[in-house]
Amino acid sequence: MKFINRCVVTLEPRTSFIDWVSGLGLELPDTWEFEGGAYLLDEHESEQSLMDDIHQQAQTILENEFSVWTENQNLWPGRPEQEAAFNMLRQLFTLHIAIAGFDLGKTSLLRADIPETV
Repeated sequence: MKFINRCVVTLEPRTSFIDWVSGLGLELPDTWEFEGGAYLLDEHESEQSLMDDIHQQAQTILENEFSVWTENQNLWPGRPEQEAAFNMLRQLFTLHIAIAGFDLGKTSLLRADIPETV
């Protein structure tokens, strides 16, 4: 086991997000328990600092989650500004926050930068 110097935020889709995806006319997963991303954030000295970081990243997280289902931004449930994005994130997902991350994988981590598409 290896410690990684990141906080981990995982998203669990709420009914409102599932309803939005259902309205897109796509094939839906059999179960939603494997849906929703995991996001790694820098380590923080305090819970408040971590929450501030999540607030700042909320719009990016939402845009990524929406783009998983459709690249057509006109179909997204919204593109709120930074302050409103955190509220929308909490409306669409249950956030699970861990202040430490541990790597249980047997292979080396791969890191690849993803170009901004939005």
